[in-house]
Amino acid sequence: MLALALTACSGMSGTPKPTKSSVDYSAQAMQATQAAISGTYHEPSAQSRPAAPGKKLAVISSGQNAISSVVPANAVLEAAKAIGWDAQIYDGKLNPQSWPELVEQAVTSGVSGIVLVAVDCPVVAKPLAEAKAKGIKVVGIFAFDCNDPLFGGNGPSLFSSYVDFGPPVNRNIDDFSDLYGADQANTIIAQTNGSAKVVLVTDNEFTSIRHVIQGFRNTIAKCATCSVVGEVDIKAADLTGPNAEAEVEKALRDHPDANAVKSPYAAATLAAVSPAVMKVNRAASLYVMGGEGFEPELDLIRKHQGVSAVTIIPSDWYGWAAVDTVNSLFLGQEPADSGLGWQLIDDEVNPPSNNAYKPTIDFRSAYRAAWGKTG
Repeated sequence: MLALALTACSGMSGTPKPTKSSVDYSAQAMQATQAAISGTYHEPSAQSRPAAPGKKLAVISSGQNAISSVVPANAVLEAAKAIGWDAQIYDGKLNPQSWPELVEQAVTSGVSGIVLVAVDCPVVAKPLAEAKAKGIKVVGIFAFDCNDPLFGGNGPSLFSSYVDFGPPVNRNIDDFSDLYGADQANTIIAQTNGSAKVVLVTDNEFTSIRHVIQGFRNTIAKCATCSVVGEVDIKAADLTGPNAEAEVEKALRDHPDANAVKSPYAAATLAAVSPAVMKVNRAASLYVMGGEGFEPELDLIRKHQGVSAVTIIPSDWYGWAAVDTVNSLFLGQEPADSGLGWQLIDDEVNPPSNNAYKPTIDFRSAYRAAWGKTG
């Protein structure tokens, strides 16, 4: 796997030659993949932004029964403690109908700031409007404002700001998400020598996933000899039963020509994608791109159990960046560059240890220093 990456990083020969086609995109895909191997993140801004005192923060999690929300939500608590604030998680339990009430509870409790974790604005627009009227600062993690183009672009802006991802996208979470999906597609194109036939697993109830998939599709379309041969739209609520796995398994059996699979997020990888790949006995023949790369997914890579690679956005870093963004807003400053990006991991390139992924940059110390909390 990722022979091209080994060539780039260690000087070994044997980089696969791109398949020639009317639109030869493979070489570009390899170049983008090599950048992802090195990691697209960088040090957070060192500018001083002293901790605003006496703040109270609410973390609205889409569901603490999903690892994709647990890690960033818990990281917000960790960062809030480090900066000296009170913070509480409100657990949405993957039930969108409960989310507005949780935001309302947070507003009523007198919080100074709200961090939404995979909770999009339209679902909670009414209580967010109340929060805005009260001057409560609202920031999202894998969450999108009511005026996002995927919602029609005509809704009110109820977020106070977004985390700043640095150049070239800065605070444009749409472009950040699209580029992330594009890099996942680039890796699949490179690893199939420009002949990707993808079973695409998605979850359209999450706008972050829709943006990632948009970037993924657009990039696959650049490769004239690549295509999405099958698609499965699962729902998070189905991951607790057999339905999602059965749908992915059916898609794999319906498309024996497929040579790649794209998972939407880690929870789907664990509950549906990996089990389905193993059940049809195709772990050796499918290049499976996993989700966020939490520790259980890394275990599957190590054991060759239906996951080939992951492109990791460090979700704990995202949690700290959200707290830093809220703090900048309290200070009346523009959000500082968080340095957030991603890195490609498989069993040969940046191979995972027996623990959770740890980026090479000590972002926690960087934020503590910016907040004046190094003592």
